[in-house]
Amino acid sequence: MKKRVEANPFRKIPTILYADELLDKAHNRAEKVAGELRKTTRGESLYKSRIIEEQKIRATTAVISDYLSTVVKKTPSVDNLDPFYREILEILIDTDDFKKSLGALNWASDFSKKLGSMYGRRVHKAGSARHTSIIRKQFNGRISSVVKQIYPNLACIAVAREKLKNLPTVKDMPTVVIAGYPNVGKSTLLRKLTNAEPEINAYPFTTKGLNVGYSDYGIQFVDTPGVLDRPIYERNDIELHAVVALNYLADLIVFVMDPTEYCGYTIEEQINLTNEIEKTFKVPIIIIINKIDIEGYEENLKIAERELSSKFDIIRASTENDINIDVIKKEIMNKIDL
Repeated sequence: MKKRVEANPFRKIPTILYADELLDKAHNRAEKVAGELRKTTRGESLYKSRIIEEQKIRATTAVISDYLSTVVKKTPSVDNLDPFYREILEILIDTDDFKKSLGALNWASDFSKKLGSMYGRRVHKAGSARHTSIIRKQFNGRISSVVKQIYPNLACIAVAREKLKNLPTVKDMPTVVIAGYPNVGKSTLLRKLTNAEPEINAYPFTTKGLNVGYSDYGIQFVDTPGVLDRPIYERNDIELHAVVALNYLADLIVFVMDPTEYCGYTIEEQINLTNEIEKTFKVPIIIIINKIDIEGYEENLKIAERELSSKFDIIRASTENDINIDVIKKEIMNKIDL
């Protein structure tokens, strides 16, 4: 059985502050520190100015450097990701830009520390109170340029975070992937087999990503977007989600078919897709011929059974009207060996 990670690693990425937001946060912290020091620091003007301006520099440095370092540390490394999440990342994000952006943030964090140390020493050696203020303003200009330089990198990580933070958590447990063309009843089946409440609508690609649900008998179910009968390189991002799920998650595939063809695909197209999946993914497959409560499509039902029964276990069902749902559950448990 395949091993999978316990949680979506991208949820750990902190909220991304853009350049002006980060600089404002650093400025506010520095001013707060300066205000406290003005009340408590005693001594002649130069001594007091040195302390205040040096601490403003250190506060600004700490806010910027620590924040950027935290983003880097909490953002998962592409090379160390579980294969499932790595391929999802590659679908949604330019991974080269992602890596470069993390590198840029790491550089900016380190360089901010160097600037803080360098300008802190200069303030400490300043010959007048006015000179300490000039040095601190020079520092602010330098560090502002550094932060603004990495604006595109912050934006890259922010976009990645928004796209990836809501990916489903995939647990390390027996997993059934529900596959098939759009509108054949996959989301309804997921709802009947688990406690999940997916969005269900009567138009293609209702499922905008992967919906995950869990049964009370210890199985994880993943409802995929419609897997279309065309080469992987022609599929869009949503469809590629399904391919990744099938490839990395499935211990068993439940393939749902619609003999009424109300889904918009002929029974022959659905049979071809079943055969394509069988050749691509080396896991057991159960065929669910759905919507058997709708009369007038017995010939398509017989065609599907004739073409597929020699290779797959087939169950006639109606997900909408709970026909043979218990039979499906029992067969899944037998295949998973629970």
